[in-house]
Amino acid sequence: MTLVVQDISHDYPSSPALASVSATARPGRVTSLLGANASGKTTLLRIAAGLLKPSAGSVTWSGNEVGEFAAAHRAASISFLSQRPRQDVPLTVRQIIQLGRVRLDPDPHGAEAIIAQLELRSLLDRPFPALSVGQQQRVHVARVLHQHQAGGLIILDEPTAPMDPRHAAVTLHMLQERALNGATILLSMHDIGLASSCSDDAWLLDGGSLACAGPVNDVLEPDRLQEAFGLAYEWVERHDGTHWLVPGSIHNKVE
Repeated sequence: MTLVVQDISHDYPSSPALASVSATARPGRVTSLLGANASGKTTLLRIAAGLLKPSAGSVTWSGNEVGEFAAAHRAASISFLSQRPRQDVPLTVRQIIQLGRVRLDPDPHGAEAIIAQLELRSLLDRPFPALSVGQQQRVHVARVLHQHQAGGLIILDEPTAPMDPRHAAVTLHMLQERALNGATILLSMHDIGLASSCSDDAWLLDGGSLACAGPVNDVLEPDRLQEAFGLAYEWVERHDGTHWLVPGSIHNKVE
């Protein structure tokens, strides 16, 4: 099942956010959505999940308009993690994770596997608001993955931003595993190096327009990144022979 974003534009009362964005996210692949602050990433993810109606254009999942999905159908097809999930919900960690299946059949075995992988077992009976921000994010990731059904779409807005490096790596590995099992993964990130290592494809936004979309190494070309971020990047070789994209000196962005 493929996610197709076609000629998406969106304007807020105060300013335009997106202009004629067209891109595709495919099953079995992790697609990273990249761009500077206020480039339109969150708006595009919310539109892709069917949570925001665009000013123009369409989004289809498996050939169907996502904005027309009934709530139960959306829950079974699309798992979404917002950039700033509620932190003051008066529930336990266990209850937050269970919310992922509120419109779906229970899956206790699946929940246990996710809880173990995200190292949440010792936190299950703790009040959710009492956790650190990074722990809360792991709980919300667990909720979203618990909701996900085989072959579905997972959309996450900066899922690893509050996490320590170990749990960020664990989370991204879990997303890669879901992709290998047929999921379509679309997530926004600010860490370009991390995106280059965990993604198959990338969409790069610049000022609300799509600068480039395609295989990650083609999109994350240093000159293109400098144009989008005003920051030089270069590929460096690590001791194991793999390559990592790292930032260099700061340059003023070309207007």
